[in-house]
Amino acid sequence: FLAEIKTTASLQHPHILPLFDSGTAANQLFYVMPYIEGETLRDRLTRETQLAVPEAIRLATEVAGALEYAHKRGIVHRDIKPENILLLDGSALVADFGIALAVQQAGGERMTQTGMSLGTPHYMSPEQAMGDRSVDARSDVYALGAITYEMLVGEPPFTGPNGQAILAKVMTEPARDVSAQRRSVSPAVSAAVAHALEKLPADRFASAAEFAAALGATGGGFVPSPAARRGPDWRIGVLGGVVLGAIGAGAAMVALGAGGGDRFATPGLATPVTWEQGLEITPALSPDGKQVAYAVTNGTASRIYLRATTDGRPTPLTADSTAVETNPRWSHDGTRVLYLSNGRVFSAPATGGPGRQEVPTRNDPVNSATWSPDDGAIAYAIFDTLFIHGRDGTSRVLASVDQATLCTWGPRDLIACAAGNGLFLRPGLGFGNIAPSWITVVRVSDGRTTVVTDQAASNQSPAWSRDGRHLLYTSNRLGPADIHVVEIRDDGTPAGEVERLTVGLNVSTFSLSGDDARLAYATMTTTSNLWSEPWREDGRPTSEPPRQVTFGQQTIEQFSFSRDGEWLYYDSDLAGNTDIYRMAMATGIPERLTSDPTPEFAPAPSPDGREVAFHSFRGSSRDIFVLPLDGGPLQQVTDTPDQEGVVSWSPDGTTLAFFRLSGTPALLQARRDAAGTWALRPALVEGFWGVWSPDGEWLSYTTNLLGGELRVVPAAGGEPRVLWDGWAEAGLIAESSLWSADGQTIYFKSHAADGAGSIWAIPSAGGTPRLVLNIGDAHRRSDRYGFQIVAGRVYYTLVDRQGDVWMMELER
Repeated sequence: FLAEIKTTASLQHPHILPLFDSGTAANQLFYVMPYIEGETLRDRLTRETQLAVPEAIRLATEVAGALEYAHKRGIVHRDIKPENILLLDGSALVADFGIALAVQQAGGERMTQTGMSLGTPHYMSPEQAMGDRSVDARSDVYALGAITYEMLVGEPPFTGPNGQAILAKVMTEPARDVSAQRRSVSPAVSAAVAHALEKLPADRFASAAEFAAALGATGGGFVPSPAARRGPDWRIGVLGGVVLGAIGAGAAMVALGAGGGDRFATPGLATPVTWEQGLEITPALSPDGKQVAYAVTNGTASRIYLRATTDGRPTPLTADSTAVETNPRWSHDGTRVLYLSNGRVFSAPATGGPGRQEVPTRNDPVNSATWSPDDGAIAYAIFDTLFIHGRDGTSRVLASVDQATLCTWGPRDLIACAAGNGLFLRPGLGFGNIAPSWITVVRVSDGRTTVVTDQAASNQSPAWSRDGRHLLYTSNRLGPADIHVVEIRDDGTPAGEVERLTVGLNVSTFSLSGDDARLAYATMTTTSNLWSEPWREDGRPTSEPPRQVTFGQQTIEQFSFSRDGEWLYYDSDLAGNTDIYRMAMATGIPERLTSDPTPEFAPAPSPDGREVAFHSFRGSSRDIFVLPLDGGPLQQVTDTPDQEGVVSWSPDGTTLAFFRLSGTPALLQARRDAAGTWALRPALVEGFWGVWSPDGEWLSYTTNLLGGELRVVPAAGGEPRVLWDGWAEAGLIAESSLWSADGQTIYFKSHAADGAGSIWAIPSAGGTPRLVLNIGDAHRRSDRYGFQIVAGRVYYTLVDRQGDVWMMELER
């Protein structure tokens, strides 16, 4: 500490408060600074709220000079805020450089490893807020940008009821344009502030000196970025010099894709087709482009509607209001709509009328169905198998495609399917799953399959061009999900580079008109955060409403707590990619633990709190990994072609339980020996969601990925015992389980047919479940599996989804 104070004492700059001396007295560290007769910038802002524009620019420039001087000497302040800027005769003095560097160096890497982040929420950069282990000068540039914003506008760029809410906005929301709130601020100054507040460090000014120069530019010295020039509505896009404005997500920066040369199409005007509250998905555009069929869903129930693309009223496709209808597909002659109803293949007249079953299937649900180009056959998928149902009424196996969904049959007898994530838009438990997926092309002549996209991003919604030579699909590989296009050869292999057709659209699915002139697409915005409420074992209601625990535009799927309840671990796509985070419950500040380009899910801390296990798609499949929290190397536990996931630690920390999803589903274990090597053990049983008992003798599990019987099995191997047969007992299926601390009770989560979540308790020796808690409401559903009970509170996720159908013109 003293060494770093002395190092900082060498900073001699007219706008840096100097340090005179340091030492120890009575075992207390101290340092000496000059006494300043003046006030802090915070005092000034509290009194006046806003400063004159020239004065604000001058003060920001003085602070930037001090920062630039320190940055060139390798010192980052980390805690720039109005309280640390002193005003002496109107000039700025930056204080506390010594504290920042001393704490940084004295704490070493432990500072970020324990979740400690220097900074104040209003002025903390996104990378600091996420607990990145290293920050540079651009973090100070961000903080100075936030202070400049406050001097000009009268409040920080992001505000909220508490630090966690503020940090959520810092990481997810754009700051409002300064000029829009204060007309006397020039566009150049407003753009400079916006540039300093960019979310990514690489998008900001590279140095404080550059920021200062931009603030002083009156023309030509600084060119505002396109985002800054657009003004307060960041959702407006520019196409060929024509500004397109619209309300809602449909206006999100529709732009030309990257690259040059011949393009498949240029996006044109986008207009909304639906605007009702709720979620409209999977639009299917009629061949003439005049009607769209789509599903309206709350994630559980789903019904298909037809609507004219201009000023139309929604009309139900069928009169059956009880069926779960999904995945509409128009016949190529435009007379009928193919769809799935309760997992079976039906079609109905486009003019209205009863549906008829097109493919006779048994109990196994159909994932996807699509017409052949001549409407004479239907391709459909059940689990991992793709079939063709011919004119003669018989079906044949065509190919194996992992969890095939959203299949489409092109004019060159090539079928394209989304693979790897069957829950993406399947109503029910797991709806909206964000696991990676890819596009597989199947040749009808011989069943040959070709994967034509990466397998790390979410690639969905394949659609063929009119001539079948271009395959369009959605992908979030470059950020929000956009429409991409790639040329496909006759054999189903890619013929060229992938072209991004749109930018910033955040589209879930889409379809093309028969002439490739129009495109119908659905947006989907999902927010899934953690909430908690008091846990009452007796099931009696409490007067305290649920309390939000995490904040931000993010999707959290799985979470868990450290054994002492002080740390919350969860997966989140807050930074664009799904990574592992942890949050100290005492501070509410999240820290990102992983940043690999491939997603990671379902973190589970070890009993001693020194490691966290999770599953990741870092290879060609989903495997189990263990990350030491002291900075040690990542350990790969499994390395198989199977799909393993969702880890539970044994109480002694030596064994991991997890399930295998692909092939023959099974509950597996991996044990670590004294040398630290992980060894896979034989499968225990066919099952999912294994959880250890407190004494380490048993594992509870369910018999189906989406819920089924609740069973327990000896961890050492043996015959399983059924605790509850949800299929036979009024449909109360068990989805995930949790043991009480004394091992006498097992809690499990279940969902009713309408999607309402609930938690039940059953004796671990067997018995009848009793209801303990109903979760969520009609607007905020808890549709994920997990829940945790910690320190007298129960934790769960609540999700909100909104989306609409839009129409876009395409210029060829």
